[in-house]
Amino acid sequence: MVRKWAPFPAPQFAAQWVGNRACVYAWDADMVAAAIAEAGESAQRCTVWPETFFRAPMEDGIRLAQMSDGVEGQVWKGGLLAATRWWPQAPAPRDWAIFLRSAGVDLTQAPLGSPAVTESELLELPWTVSSAPVTDLFSLLQNERAAAIAAAVVAAPFLYYLAQAAVLLVGTMRVESSIAELTAANQSIRADRAAAFTNLENIETYLGLENIPSQFETMNVASALLSDSKVKIDEWNFDAGTLQLVIQADRPLEAPFFIEMFEKDEHFSNVSGTVGNQQRELRLSMQVDPKQWPTS
Repeated sequence: MVRKWAPFPAPQFAAQWVGNRACVYAWDADMVAAAIAEAGESAQRCTVWPETFFRAPMEDGIRLAQMSDGVEGQVWKGGLLAATRWWPQAPAPRDWAIFLRSAGVDLTQAPLGSPAVTESELLELPWTVSSAPVTDLFSLLQNERAAAIAAAVVAAPFLYYLAQAAVLLVGTMRVESSIAELTAANQSIRADRAAAFTNLENIETYLGLENIPSQFETMNVASALLSDSKVKIDEWNFDAGTLQLVIQADRPLEAPFFIEMFEKDEHFSNVSGTVGNQQRELRLSMQVDPKQWPTS
């Protein structure tokens, strides 16, 4: 599955498992091997780990973690790194909100704007090492208990393991042949996927040129203003910078109070209102000022 997902000709990966779910990091094996050789080391004696696995984990929550190069947005759920995204620098509030929304975070419970960058020291060993599966001989020898088991296995009769190795080799060749066939078959799908990401970037660039704030941002600010008034929004209409909404309560509403509340907020102007339904319903109309909103 990692070979299909990772955009590299020869991917390698590291995973953190929590139950039947996993956080997977993949990288270009050829590029990493070249970097190891350039440093004068042997790729066979080096184990590659994501930097995130050397930073202290969380149980639940969100954070923007400082990395050696750039920052990484993280969403943790039950000890699992459920979603992550890298930026070269702290993201704009809009990009941060899009990341949280794509990770399934309840935005009404998340702070508005980008969070402060969290810094932590590098650990001596990856925090996943106790639960990570052993994937090569070098990792096996680094674990004392696994090394003892490996020593016992080596002491067993060689012919049995040679036969098992032959069976494994045949199975590996069949799997690699199937992978090659699948890679050729889904080449057009990967090309479509790359084109879709290009279109997404163009759309996000276009949306960034909009002078009028998004409906999501406007609703966040309006909901925050009304949060302590014990009212509910019954109707909502936002079009070309004009906002019209109807609020209801189980008590008579004072139009001047709510008009003054929105007028005092720097995001709104030209506020007017009319009451109805025995003064328990208030229809408000106002302009949304684009100059007062942060640019994404």
